[in-house]
Amino acid sequence: MMNILKESNTKKIDKKWRIGEFLSQLKGEEDEHEEFIDEVSAIRQATRETRKYH
Repeated sequence: MMNILKESNTKKIDKKWRIGEFLSQLKGEEDEHEEFIDEVSAIRQATRETRKYH
């Protein structure tokens, strides 16, 4: 009986860890996309300003 409880607890901890890892990977990807979007926005803004002066 103790082995079953111990195994169940281990599975719960493992599941929480896997979910945490997955969410942290998603967060990392979001951060990368945000940086890319910021760069594109900066390029567009610079292009608009350049066109104003021409």
